[in-house]
Amino acid sequence: MAKKPAVSKPAPERGAEHVYRMLRQAILCMELRPGSDLDELEISSRYAVSRTPVREALIRLTAEGLVQAVRGRGSRVAAMNLFDLRDFFESLDLLQRAQTTLAALRRSDEELREIEAAERDFETAAAGRDVDALTEMNFRFHLAISQAAHSRHLHHGYERALIEGMRVGHVSFIEHDGTHSRLQEHLDRTIADHREMVSFIRDQDTEGAERVATRHVELFRNRIVTTVLSPDATRRVQILN
Repeated sequence: MAKKPAVSKPAPERGAEHVYRMLRQAILCMELRPGSDLDELEISSRYAVSRTPVREALIRLTAEGLVQAVRGRGSRVAAMNLFDLRDFFESLDLLQRAQTTLAALRRSDEELREIEAAERDFETAAAGRDVDALTEMNFRFHLAISQAAHSRHLHHGYERALIEGMRVGHVSFIEHDGTHSRLQEHLDRTIADHREMVSFIRDQDTEGAERVATRHVELFRNRIVTTVLSPDATRRVQILN
């Protein structure tokens, strides 16, 4: 009688990385709602791993601001308050202007190529209208710019702001008010901004880079106001904690 093949178990590092990626995606796409509890036993059972990689994944997500540790209760998905976004957009505006400007000043040729590749990936996602891919590729594009800025402390703050923006941005794509033309207009303007950022960074035009970075945050802010913050959208999404 033939022996059954052994079931391969992921190495601890590999298992933690897998759990991290799956939980992160579930949080960003709102499958796991803000404020919901994260049970380590349930997660370890779902992904067929021990509790150690689950804890490692939760620690990473906590560091990114997507998970909150609750004393005596374990962990839960970080809350979102869509009616308290002023601080978020103020921070995003300052950080995005700084990092885009510094990237234009300090980027290397290799980093420029990475930024250009990330911009192309976003356009591909936009053509496919894949919401998950859109938010992820937008994050990677701006993160590539931030890495080219070579400012460690600013990069840390900007990355946190971008991750928080991914959750809000995901909702804005879902709640695009059902009008195809308006969604396409937003995507077209986003792509135009991205292309200009790449151009100014390529030419090392710091003033132009800062100008388009400011305009890009305003575009995002306006979209949130017209989609996510509308009363009907808030009732449908039900993500306030």
